[in-house]
Amino acid sequence: MSYGTNSSRYREMEVMAMSPAQRVVLLYTHLLVNLRQARAHMERGEIEARGNRLLRAEEIVHELAVSLDHDAGGEIAGRLAALYAWLLGEFAAVHLHPDVVRLDGAVRVISELHEAWTAVAAHAAEPAAAATG
Repeated sequence: MSYGTNSSRYREMEVMAMSPAQRVVLLYTHLLVNLRQARAHMERGEIEARGNRLLRAEEIVHELAVSLDHDAGGEIAGRLAALYAWLLGEFAAVHLHPDVVRLDGAVRVISELHEAWTAVAAHAAEPAAAATG
């Protein structure tokens, strides 16, 4: 077994051990990283690299969208679904007509969601930490 395989397996186990809220935070973190990289590629005129980062961002948003639990999440899940659809539209628009301002608008929205989910994940971890501590 190679180091790469072991490393990949370790990361997979680490993600599986996370709470659902922590996994959402991780996805938002990766989403922001990909969009910031897309922006940097856009500024340098690196079309293929920009496109690859935007495609990865789209994959992450699709993952977030299919992970929504509409039964448990109710109205919030519906609003998040609408927001994810808007983000996908923004990414498609940036694919066709690279626009840093438009991309920055999506990044601001995602940053706010990232902060909110980080707070949720921290709050959700408190009772578990208190029970074990």
